[in-house]
Amino acid sequence: MKKLILPAFFMALAGCQPADNSAELRQEIEKLKSNQQQIAVRIGMAELVKPDTLVVAEDAKWIGNKDANIVVMEYTDLHCPFCKKYQQNVWPEFKETFVDSGKVAYVAREFPLAQIHPNAPFAAVALKCADKQGQYEEVKNYLFELGNDLSNDTTAEMAEKFGLDKEKLDACVVDKEVHAAIDTSLQEAALLGLKSTPTFVIGKQVDGKIEDYRIVVGAGEITKLSSVIDTLSSAKLD
Repeated sequence: MKKLILPAFFMALAGCQPADNSAELRQEIEKLKSNQQQIAVRIGMAELVKPDTLVVAEDAKWIGNKDANIVVMEYTDLHCPFCKKYQQNVWPEFKETFVDSGKVAYVAREFPLAQIHPNAPFAAVALKCADKQGQYEEVKNYLFELGNDLSNDTTAEMAEKFGLDKEKLDACVVDKEVHAAIDTSLQEAALLGLKSTPTFVIGKQVDGKIEDYRIVVGAGEITKLSSVIDTLSSAKLD
């Protein structure tokens, strides 16, 4: 990963801190690294400080074999026409070929682009809440079809159509923890320098972390993803 030049005080700290304060030193270094990443994101230079490894959030949606050697993370916007195209035209074949076969683990992440799709964040929340009641794939397709027709009546329609508990659904869509989870996904996307949807992060899973990852923007055809998967699968771990 490319790195920003560390400020002079950072280098002094790294060289002068007493050895018996090593734990405190490591915490301070990580804090400074985090500050650099946040600054880089704010000034549009996140690509310079992308992390070497990624950890999948605990509340992320896993599909398929979680122990697979290759992980594909999809960052999607439920009101993005290109995401809808991927969901309808590419995902069924990709799922059958790579996910259902256990070749890859698939992680669905939220990346609603509120600047151009103001109702997309609510769609992301609605899908997360439906998933909490065991309904995901069909609801995701439904929300893609619904698009900008999303309204205050959507949760009632979802509850009736998919057999969801409306009271639990209504409580979930205003739950601060659910909204915070969407925000976390957005922050992850920003840290990776992602700017459009759909975007895919594909990497090797090693000891619960994702390493040697590649970022693929857009996926109008399955080969755009399969070629990266094949490359990673054939490469030996360092």
